[in-house]
Amino acid sequence: MNYMGDVHDVREKVAEMAAGSPSKSTGAIAAELGVSERDVMKNLPGDMVREVSREHFDAIVDEVSTWGTMTVIVQNESTILEVKASFPKGTYGHGYFNLKSDGTPVGGHIRASELAEIFFVSRPYMGLESHSIQFFNGKGNAMFKLFLGRNEQRQIFPEQKEKFLALRDRLQ
Repeated sequence: MNYMGDVHDVREKVAEMAAGSPSKSTGAIAAELGVSERDVMKNLPGDMVREVSREHFDAIVDEVSTWGTMTVIVQNESTILEVKASFPKGTYGHGYFNLKSDGTPVGGHIRASELAEIFFVSRPYMGLESHSIQFFNGKGNAMFKLFLGRNEQRQIFPEQKEKFLALRDRLQ
């Protein structure tokens, strides 16, 4: 289905799909509706998502670098890569935010100048509680996503959840 309604219709359809298929990813909802994933994020019910200014990027990545193991996701239309590891600190140089990968397999370079929106997302996924911080570029595509880590019982680390909620609320 390629959905091309007005903004109000998109909001209603996203809310309906998020409630009716809680295990459906926001990327899958976007593909089904024919909109960007950012459009889905902006139209999720308010209790599921909070947008914060892109100006908070440095503070967010600095803070999450102290949270321990998370799931770092980078995806495109053909691949979803997941790494369970600590997110590293970084520094700016040569047009990128360069991740210092000491002690973690996560490394690379983020073109932070292309960052347009940041979303704190709390919605069930595959029957489990899920919380993430998602970073989107100006084209409406996810640059990367940081999902809170889980213990052996697949429960979110309580200390990460506390820090996530505190950071989300502080950055309103």
